[in-house]
Amino acid sequence: MYICSCRALTDKDVGNAIRSGADRPSAVYESCGCKPDCGRCVNRIVNMLKEHKADPVLA
Repeated sequence: MYICSCRALTDKDVGNAIRSGADRPSAVYESCGCKPDCGRCVNRIVNMLKEHKADPVLA
């Protein structure tokens, strides 16, 4: 599923970035080699980060 339509980031891309150590949205974008555009995806990324902290297997 797409998390960021502006940058075509999928949940797999974001999950991989989080598992690789990204701990905030800006680190996720950096890990994926891009910067945010419209910012609508930030809440989704924050939620994925929270899920990962609660259960590292989920993200």
